[in-house]
Amino acid sequence: MNFRRNSGQFALYVLSGGTAAVVDFGSYTIQLRLGVWYIAATVLSGVLGFFTTFLMNKYVAFRKKNDFMRHLLRFFIVDMMNILVGALALYALVEGCGMDKQIAKILTMGMVVLWNFFLYKFFVYT
Repeated sequence: MNFRRNSGQFALYVLSGGTAAVVDFGSYTIQLRLGVWYIAATVLSGVLGFFTTFLMNKYVAFRKKNDFMRHLLRFFIVDMMNILVGALALYALVEGCGMDKQIAKILTMGMVVLWNFFLYKFFVYT
């Protein structure tokens, strides 16, 4: 692996993910203020984050112009698992640990970011 190329790609991945995080967390916060149940809000915000992340990672971070449907299917599989694991972790932190809903959301988002770069690089965009 080329460290310089991978570090640049990782920086673009972080930029793409940061943009998606703003979409995800921002829509989650808006929904909470509108009275939406926090689990429903995290699922909907996750879907919005999904489209943002997929498009930015595909075209900005990993620069893949081909195989749209194959990448979308693989990305969908990874992201749906992330939403499920994230919602379960969020529930455990809020209900089990009594943590604030927004702090718990930030922690669960951080968990997902840690393993996704490798899943995207070696599974989704291969």
